[in-house]
Amino acid sequence: MEVEFFYSAVYFRSLNKYKSTKRTWDEVKKIGKRFEKKYGSEISQIVKIIPKVIGKPWRRKIIEVYIIDWIGPSFSHPLTLKVRKDMLLMLVILTHEFLHDFYLGEANIEEVEETINKNVAQVFKRLNIDATRQLKVLQDFHEKRFGKRNVSKTFVK
Repeated sequence: MEVEFFYSAVYFRSLNKYKSTKRTWDEVKKIGKRFEKKYGSEISQIVKIIPKVIGKPWRRKIIEVYIIDWIGPSFSHPLTLKVRKDMLLMLVILTHEFLHDFYLGEANIEEVEETINKNVAQVFKRLNIDATRQLKVLQDFHEKRFGKRNVSKTFVK
């Protein structure tokens, strides 16, 4: 499986048409390129680890990742990664969005999100990267979206 990064000024302008981000398009590209350079090796490892964690092969040969900034979150279709100051958090979120590819069409979104977050933790454990703080941020996103009542704390150590 291969990952290709894309930078689209048209997409950036479209997402920011009604409420713009503080970052300029040039800043977004600069952060994105720095992220690619810093974590390129880890991204290659992540795409190899994910099928082992899930127990299924990738469905696609190429995943396109659009690097962007906007007021909303990152999302999986099309895979749109929001730039952030914390690039390790970007890597954690990218891993989360990669994992969505294995859960397309699942009905229970809350359960899928929790499963994905647990799988993200497993991927980073296998990478031997301490992303405890970033996984906590991921958990906080989950709790904000679904509430605290059913959220498992098991994916954050």
